[in-house]
Amino acid sequence: MASDRAASGIGERVFRALGRGILKHPLYPILFWVVLLLVALPFLGAVSSVTTNSATTLPASAPSAVAQAEIDRLFPNQSGGADSLLLLEGPNLTGATGEASVLALTRAIESDPSVTNLEGVSSLYTTYASYLEANGRIAAAAIAAADGSTPSIDASVNATASLLWGPTATYVATWSTLLATHPGTPPASWNAPAYNATAASLGPDPGALEALAYFYEGPPGGAGTGYAGGFNKSADCASAPLAVVACAENTTRATLGPNLDLFLPLPSAQALGGLVLANLGLATFSNATAQRSVALAAVAETVGLAPGFVETVDGVFPGGVATGARLTAWADGVVGNGTLPTYPLPVPPAISFAFLAPNASAELVVVSFDVSDNYKTASGGTPVFDSLEEIARLVPTVLAVTDPGHTLTVLQTGGAPLDQAQNQVLSSSLGLVLPLTVLVLVGITIVYFRAPLAPALTFGGLGIALALGLAGVVLVGRLIEHVDSTSLELQNTFVLGVGTDYSIFLVARYREELWKGADPREAIVTTVTWAGQSIATSGSTAILATLALAFSGVALLEQWGMVLSLAVLIAVLVSLTLVPALLVVVGPRVFWPYTGERFRRHADRTVGRRREERTYFYRVGRAVRRRPRTVVLLLALVSLPLFYVALTAQTSYDFYAQLPAGYSATDGLAALGTHFGPGRAFPTILLVTMASPLLVGNATNLSEFTDLADLATLLNGTSGVASVDSPTGPLAAPLSTWVAYPRLPSATQALLAGTLSGYLGTDGRTVWITVYSSSGGLTAESVRLLDTLRGTVDGFASAHPDVVGVAFGGGAAVTSDIEQQTALATQRLLLAVSLGLMAVLLLVLRSWLIPPLAVATIGVSIGWAWGATNLVLGSLAGYPIFYFVPTVMFVLILGLGIDYNIFLLTRVREERLRGHSSDEAMVQALASTGGIISAAAVILASAFAILMTSEFLLLKAIGFAVATAVVLDAMVVRTYLVPASMFLLGERVWRLRRPPVPPSNDAARPTR
Repeated sequence: MASDRAASGIGERVFRALGRGILKHPLYPILFWVVLLLVALPFLGAVSSVTTNSATTLPASAPSAVAQAEIDRLFPNQSGGADSLLLLEGPNLTGATGEASVLALTRAIESDPSVTNLEGVSSLYTTYASYLEANGRIAAAAIAAADGSTPSIDASVNATASLLWGPTATYVATWSTLLATHPGTPPASWNAPAYNATAASLGPDPGALEALAYFYEGPPGGAGTGYAGGFNKSADCASAPLAVVACAENTTRATLGPNLDLFLPLPSAQALGGLVLANLGLATFSNATAQRSVALAAVAETVGLAPGFVETVDGVFPGGVATGARLTAWADGVVGNGTLPTYPLPVPPAISFAFLAPNASAELVVVSFDVSDNYKTASGGTPVFDSLEEIARLVPTVLAVTDPGHTLTVLQTGGAPLDQAQNQVLSSSLGLVLPLTVLVLVGITIVYFRAPLAPALTFGGLGIALALGLAGVVLVGRLIEHVDSTSLELQNTFVLGVGTDYSIFLVARYREELWKGADPREAIVTTVTWAGQSIATSGSTAILATLALAFSGVALLEQWGMVLSLAVLIAVLVSLTLVPALLVVVGPRVFWPYTGERFRRHADRTVGRRREERTYFYRVGRAVRRRPRTVVLLLALVSLPLFYVALTAQTSYDFYAQLPAGYSATDGLAALGTHFGPGRAFPTILLVTMASPLLVGNATNLSEFTDLADLATLLNGTSGVASVDSPTGPLAAPLSTWVAYPRLPSATQALLAGTLSGYLGTDGRTVWITVYSSSGGLTAESVRLLDTLRGTVDGFASAHPDVVGVAFGGGAAVTSDIEQQTALATQRLLLAVSLGLMAVLLLVLRSWLIPPLAVATIGVSIGWAWGATNLVLGSLAGYPIFYFVPTVMFVLILGLGIDYNIFLLTRVREERLRGHSSDEAMVQALASTGGIISAAAVILASAFAILMTSEFLLLKAIGFAVATAVVLDAMVVRTYLVPASMFLLGERVWRLRRPPVPPSNDAARPTR
């Protein structure tokens, strides 16, 4: 037969043998796939256990991954599991309602057994309670030490008060008695008698006598030395008898205060003397309560705490006797029973910054887990996501009690809720996209074949391919690595799109052979021989393109590549074996109601139209053949504006911007930026390693601190930086405090050391600096800012030898690394896939010129589609188009768009093998395949277009871009540009292998 005579190549012989084998034993492939399906079914329930969120996964060599490794090693407290942020919004979160709600939410979450893998719940109040407890522990220890010293602090205060105030008190009492018993005498006349009597009463106590002398006469030299005069001198207290006590107190302070070293030789005793003079008087110096207050003030001064706070601690824990449990309970009680204005210590700026918006209109509660949100139990459970749902259920219950006026709202956001929102978006999309895709593709198939049974045959095989594809996901997830959840939706789209294309291409070729009058059984062989070869070639290129993603070096693309290449392989094998087998079993009945005589009449009409060249694609082929240069020129002119848009398009770097509004996580992320600043959610982390430890015992390395302060100042002055949090910043302590550190009180040193520990790695040399951008942390502006910061810090490090290491982490750094890897992977993928496709086409078509021509024309489709995507979705709809989209589109269209080239060009080769010239073969091939290619394009484009119903903008953009590229490729490029290019090149395209072509055969028609 003609098909046998034409089938002279190795490929044709192999596929003819396959067709005859299926014809002989059609039940074998059917049973094989059914058995394989039954084996795969138990694995389908495990799909959720091998899916994850990996959009930000990087190889260990990436700079941000190196920084993260350093964080994991040096900052273990900063490298935990997942986090969730509860964002409370209201008119005043520091009021009683806000505080009660935060505390109640904290208790409810901590006590709920359904919230599993909980590491802790942090809020302004829990963090302040820890701060209060730490200060209370310092105060209690200092009180206990002072009370237990020899002499005790109380005894020291009593002795000092007796020394400094005792002589004055005795003198004033004596003077007042003399004046009272001798009315009418001048008050000053009793100054000397009172002095003598007081001195006699003091006995041989030189210190007391010296104090009395200073009080009475003033310091040696009198007022001329700069000191105030004594009672009997310029102070002239006797001139106002009614104010003698106040005058005597002022005189004592003025004469003794500057000369305490004469009475109290030790500096510590002098400090105590100053407190005694300042805080006691003639009426209180011997009062035990007043003396205790001075004693506690002395303790407070020694350790560097507020006197009132130390008195509070002494009142709660007399003598400083306090266990850790009692201190914790006390601090929690202070927080739980008070409000911010009543707290014994002010809230430090670092705590306010971490949890409270500047205008107090929002407050954060941080829920931390000890596992990542990707963690799954052996049964596939997701404890973090389950806990997030439980927290979402708790919130309204708690607020109903603490906020009956409904003044507060709560949004749950952060890394874990955003990942959960992604899963929810994909799950809801999958529930809509899959049935909608099937429905649309079934409808298109019915319309194209005008046969309701045709979809049953094609989609029966696709159902098996879908199930096996999901089982393949489980296989990849268990043997290699877990895959991103977006892979499931892309895989289903791929299987349905390319699988339907391949299936209907086979059925359409089978119908074409029947139209020509072939026996149904022989039509199967011819179909598998020619259409099967085209499908195998097309599938090979699609597998090559998707498999290339698996070697991209970008985790998400690698997982897509593994899953999609396996899915395409399954779809190809099902199309080449199961669909022909079903055709053998069903036969021409697949075209019911067009069977029998009705089918023959329809065939005669179709064949007649083709013979008379009255079809659209015959007319297009002839028209393009007459004016190929005009066609190429017109298409080039149309390409210019779209290519300009494609080359100048800006993409988005924010992965979470791909999620829709309306979810608590996404709305909360937006609200977080509004209340706390756009760069708050995803700051840049700078790790600076110094040559020496910052603290060595009680000493500071000032050169290191000075460098850190200068670097922070430099970063703060960089355009695009909103603020910088460093050890020398406003949330920690200024450089002057660190300079004075060795001389500061012990409690101050302890608190500063505790503050520094939050910035300092376990090596004592690596410092954590947080840089908040003035734009969103994942925006293109933040990524560009990162480049600026790297240059700034590198320049600073080169000029400061104490800076020996620098690493950047955080959202912008991870995004930048993934973007750079994606860009590099895109270049490599395009080169590798293009060369691979050309190699496959060279092998199949035996032409040097056709492979690069085919790839180049696909490039035109890609350029048009990318330009259209940015115009429609970017400019008109305002969607942020993620930078993954062009990479995915380029690679997928190279792999999928080549299908139509292959369908067309393999038919051109078939027609040449039948004896046509190159130009005539192109006309005949275009006329024969134009309809099915258009139908296949509509099917594939519809499958991807339905991705636009997804709420996930990344999939929406991929769907639009690929669908647009497929339609343009099939309807314009494949129909006009490829034929026009082939006509211009003529016979030279077949020079690798040029079979003899009799000129008289140009008018020949394919034989039946």
